[in-house]
Amino acid sequence: MKKINIVLWGIGQHSINKILPAINNCKSLNLYGLFSRNKKVLNKNKKKFDCKTWLNSNQMLKDSNIDVIYLATPIGLHFEQAKKILNFNKHVWIEKSLAKNYKEVSQLISLAKKKNKVICEAFMYFYHPQFLYLKNVLKKKQLGNVKKIEIYFAFPHISKNNWRYTNKLGGAILDIGCYPISAILKLFDRQVKIIYKNININKNKADVDGLALLKMQNKIFCYINWGFGHSYRNEMIIWGEKGKLYADNIFSKLNNKESRVFITKNFKTSVKKFSKVNQFELMLNNFIYTINNNKLRKEHYKFCLEQSLLISKIKNG
Repeated sequence: MKKINIVLWGIGQHSINKILPAINNCKSLNLYGLFSRNKKVLNKNKKKFDCKTWLNSNQMLKDSNIDVIYLATPIGLHFEQAKKILNFNKHVWIEKSLAKNYKEVSQLISLAKKKNKVICEAFMYFYHPQFLYLKNVLKKKQLGNVKKIEIYFAFPHISKNNWRYTNKLGGAILDIGCYPISAILKLFDRQVKIIYKNININKNKADVDGLALLKMQNKIFCYINWGFGHSYRNEMIIWGEKGKLYADNIFSKLNNKESRVFITKNFKTSVKKFSKVNQFELMLNNFIYTINNNKLRKEHYKFCLEQSLLISKIKNG
C-alpha cells in the first residue's frame, strides 16, 4: 500500500510533542514536509525528521506530491488556511476547533464536498479504548437509564501572551470547552437544549472559562464546566438508575498516563484500567480510512457541523 504524503502546517509545542511523533509512527503515513513561518524551528525539525520544508504556503501547496495537510495553527486562522488548502485540492485534517463559528465550518464542509476532499477535526480521545468502552457501557445500558452527567475539563493559566487569550484567535470554549461538548454529542442524543450557560470574558474580549446546563431530548441533564485558570480537572461522571460511572483522564492523557473507569453498582465498585496507548496515532489511522470511505467521510462532515452549531449556541446564542 502506497503511503500517504502528509505535511504538518504549524510547529508549536503541541505539534512537536504529540503530532509529529504520531505521524512518524503511522505506517501508512509519510511525513513529506513541514511548513512554518518560524525558520529556526523549521530548520531544527527538518534535520530531525529529514523532510521537505517551506516558508511560503503557496509554494508548498503547489507540490502535487502532497496528499494531506495537518493544520495545527491557532483556531482563528483555520478558516482561511483550510479554505486555501481545499482550493489546492488537498485533504485537510484540523486541530480542534475546526473554525471559529458555525458559518465558517459550514463553508468549509461545503467546499470539501465540492472538491471531493476529506476534512477531519482532531478529537483524539474519540479513538482511545477508554472512550470506546464508555460507549459500549451506555449501549448495553449497564447503568440503566442515564439521569445526569457531569464533565469537567480545565487547567491552570498559561502564558498571558498565548493566542488562546485573544478573541480573534482563540478562547476557552473553542480550545477546551469543545471537549465536553463533543463528548455529549458522541455519547448521547444529539438533540440538545441549553437550559443555562455562563461564560467569563477577559479584557481582550476572549472567553476564559464557562459552564452550561444542557438537557437531552430523552430527559438527561448534563452539566459541563471548562476553562483556563483552574486546578487541573479532566473527568466525566455518568449517573444512572442502576449505577454510577466515573472516568478519569478522559480527554488528555498526561504523559500517556494509564486511564481508568470506575463503575459503582449495589455499593460495589469495579475498576477498568486501560494500558498506555497513543491516541493521536489511533486518530490518524482513522483519518486515513476516511480518504476512501464515503460513510466515514459523511460522519465527519455531520459531526463537525453539529459540534460547531452547539458551540456557537452556547457561546453566542
